[in-house]
Amino acid sequence: MTSDDRMHHIVKRFYDASTTCSLEISEQLGMSQLQVNQIHYLKLIDEHDSLTFSLMAELLGITKPSVTEIVNKLIRLECVTKTQSPDDGRVYFIELSEKGRNIARSRALSENKIIELILKKLDPNEVETFIRLLDKISG
Repeated sequence: MTSDDRMHHIVKRFYDASTTCSLEISEQLGMSQLQVNQIHYLKLIDEHDSLTFSLMAELLGITKPSVTEIVNKLIRLECVTKTQSPDDGRVYFIELSEKGRNIARSRALSENKIIELILKKLDPNEVETFIRLLDKISG
């Protein structure tokens, strides 16, 4: 097997392991019941403290009734809650539930799982070499 063939084989195995980790996290979090745009909305909510319906509409460039529809779907999926403002009864804040937060941060969970796999397989010297090589490749 040539170096080129070995490299293709190793990259494929690493990619497969990464994909497997991501799929396992997705399955554990029940992400299969969500559409891609709903995951995007959860990430948006996660990035903003005290997100209101008006601010979400502005950020997405859509109407408040559209945001209401989105939020109601996410509530049914147990990904968000809405809380009435104590200062203004007309204003509601959109907050992530634990499930919604985990889904919004699923990429980080997948990355952590991959790192755990690497750390289990490599000794400390190999980890340092691995880091240097990846840094060289990505830099």
